[in-house]
Amino acid sequence: MRALIDAHPHICCPFWETGFFIHLSEMVEGDLIEILEKDNTFLLKRDDLIGWARESFLRLIGPFVDAAQKPRWAEKTPAHVYHLGLIAEVFPRAQFIHMIRNAYDVVRSLQHMPWAPHKLRWAIERWKSSVTAGREAGGRLSGNQYLEVRYEDLLRSPQNTVRELCGFLGEPYCEQMLEYHRPDANSWGQPQKPLSARPINQHPELSFLKKWVVRFSAGSLMRELGYR
Repeated sequence: MRALIDAHPHICCPFWETGFFIHLSEMVEGDLIEILEKDNTFLLKRDDLIGWARESFLRLIGPFVDAAQKPRWAEKTPAHVYHLGLIAEVFPRAQFIHMIRNAYDVVRSLQHMPWAPHKLRWAIERWKSSVTAGREAGGRLSGNQYLEVRYEDLLRSPQNTVRELCGFLGEPYCEQMLEYHRPDANSWGQPQKPLSARPINQHPELSFLKKWVVRFSAGSLMRELGYR
């Protein structure tokens, strides 16, 4: 999704996952917010923090935008799904694309990520909490700010998915987005694997017992999302 968006001639999306709003959330939602709410004499107001965050993030991503010479930018940090409300406070006109993937495949992937605990329960709860957080926050945003996209739909019908994506963003559909893997099609001149070379999941299949645990723990949310 990051690569597809970056291949649009009007939008750049760097490879870098900044994690900016994870750290900002720790700052403004912790002890500091209690001080801001209780002490009217405190010199630093929440609006000051939000303004500082906006300016800081724009300075952070600015060099990438300048290098790409495109009018719009995007950023991809998966854990930002927990902070959509804060991002919308900093950037009120922001649009959010929430990529949702089958729980079985997410759990399979997380079992092989070097940064993740290799614990089945942790992986299941991570999927449930991230999907739920994004959907709940998206429900509080305006209709033109939040879009859910199924990973499987993107692989099965990339052109239709990209057309829907462009319509949501208010940008013209561009066939070049599906050619993001060509160095001349993306912002950074980097060769990448085409969409057709990306399988649904390259990791080993879950055992029957692990599948049963996933189904037992996450089945209701999976059914709500239309997954069998």
